[in-house]
Amino acid sequence: MALATAALTTNCSTDNGPAEPLATSGQATTSIGSQPSRPTLTASKLQPPPQDNKYTASTGRPKIVFDPCTWISDATIQKSGFDPVSRKRGDDLIAEYSFLTCDFSSRERNLMLNSGNATWAEDLAKVGTFSEPTTVNGREALLVRDPDLHRACQVDVRTKVGFVQISTFLTDLAPRSTAPCDGMLEIVTAIEPEIGKDN
Repeated sequence: MALATAALTTNCSTDNGPAEPLATSGQATTSIGSQPSRPTLTASKLQPPPQDNKYTASTGRPKIVFDPCTWISDATIQKSGFDPVSRKRGDDLIAEYSFLTCDFSSRERNLMLNSGNATWAEDLAKVGTFSEPTTVNGREALLVRDPDLHRACQVDVRTKVGFVQISTFLTDLAPRSTAPCDGMLEIVTAIEPEIGKDN
């Protein structure tokens, strides 16, 4: 998790390769469980790892449905103020709890998206003392301001299997007057619909 448990994920990085276009309806993939099929990005370097291993087998946690690297359109990333071409798979964590990760960049801010199956209660226990409850498009959320990370801002939005963590990090090119959470709710408001109302 980007701010609360930075050791579990990598810092944002960029990739200068072209982003893969959205699949056509004939290339749609079926999500885990009874989720309807939907178009996803199909580049092999963007695909999530399998969620079955010796660590996940005994946890009883649900699998993550929403993958931030293949479900979010280039248009949404651009609307959020980031470069779609910078899309890069992060360091996914598949263990006792799991997070699928995707990184994006822009001149003044980097973006990390983590979709996980740690529970909302676990998230509250970890970041609740420096978080502010809010809603994003009607979805329960937390605005997280980690006191140890002065140039970062995070919003966690609740999902059926856990939460999605949307984190930004100011770059050295950001004006000194920029507050880390400036514009954050607008970014999250643009990204949240891509999670899907059934997730």
